[in-house]
Amino acid sequence: MSMLKLGLNQASSDAPEEQRTAQDETPASGGLNTGALAAAPKYGDFIPSMHSNMPLTSPLPPKEPEYAPDASLEEKVVAVLKTCYDPEIPIDIYQLGLIYKVIAPRSPDQPDKVKVLMTLTAPNCPAAQTLPAEAKYKIERLPDVADAEIEITFDPPWTPEKMSEEAKLVLNLV
Repeated sequence: MSMLKLGLNQASSDAPEEQRTAQDETPASGGLNTGALAAAPKYGDFIPSMHSNMPLTSPLPPKEPEYAPDASLEEKVVAVLKTCYDPEIPIDIYQLGLIYKVIAPRSPDQPDKVKVLMTLTAPNCPAAQTLPAEAKYKIERLPDVADAEIEITFDPPWTPEKMSEEAKLVLNLV
């Protein structure tokens, strides 16, 4: 009885030196044809990241902030934050209870720098880079804002009780 020997990653000793060297440089895929896998789209092709040139996007269509013409800067910032959505659930970060404080001092000697104190649903939140970056970008697009600072805190930690009643209704938590 003869035994079939498969040497997928081994070069044949009968092959010339050039062929053995080329075969030794095959990827660590077990010698299998990976052409289809190499051509397949990658996860990063669909998900924007801080390291790509893709625009920051929400899972829902873009929404323009709604505020009265005579609204204070804090009200305008809150309206902008209501256009930033958690990527996993269709609720904006303000209604979700991730925004703890909006500080927008208006004094003649200070430019209109806005500071937002926010949290995430968990320290290892997958959107830990994109949510604050999206909020900062959108706040800085307001005509009254010179600069925005987003500070992340986990004290106190976020809990579902921090969500608005509207958000709880959307998630059937009421």
